[in-house]
Amino acid sequence: MPDPAVIHADLELFLTRWYRAALAARPEDVCRGVEVDNREPGGKHFPERLLVIRSDGGPETSLLTGRRNVGLSVLAGAPENPQDAADLAEIVYALRTQIPSTDPDNPVAAVLGSLGPYRVPESQPRARRYMTLTLSVVGKAL
Repeated sequence: MPDPAVIHADLELFLTRWYRAALAARPEDVCRGVEVDNREPGGKHFPERLLVIRSDGGPETSLLTGRRNVGLSVLAGAPENPQDAADLAEIVYALRTQIPSTDPDNPVAAVLGSLGPYRVPESQPRARRYMTLTLSVVGKAL
């Protein structure tokens, strides 16, 4: 009998929704009004606080599991006053430990590693902090 066909959830979509809810539930002022998306906005509108989530893919580790690398950019404050970016990035980074769960709609089984947040020189109107996560994800049989 052949192996079952397995599909993995859209990790960017899952994490975008997850971080929207997690940040909205936080009491810190810097977590209010954070836009969470999988790309930076074009044009002249640039949000006051933005979290951009990008999945860089990764290898399959078994029939049902995979390892995925994710980059997170926090843009907030201003290059000359980056405190909001630093504070928001620390919260985003701390929340990573709460992502995995046994909820059947959550594809993240574990955080295998993480780096950051790091300051990134920025020519945009906001200061930037960047971090990466390595996640173990679980697929579902079709």
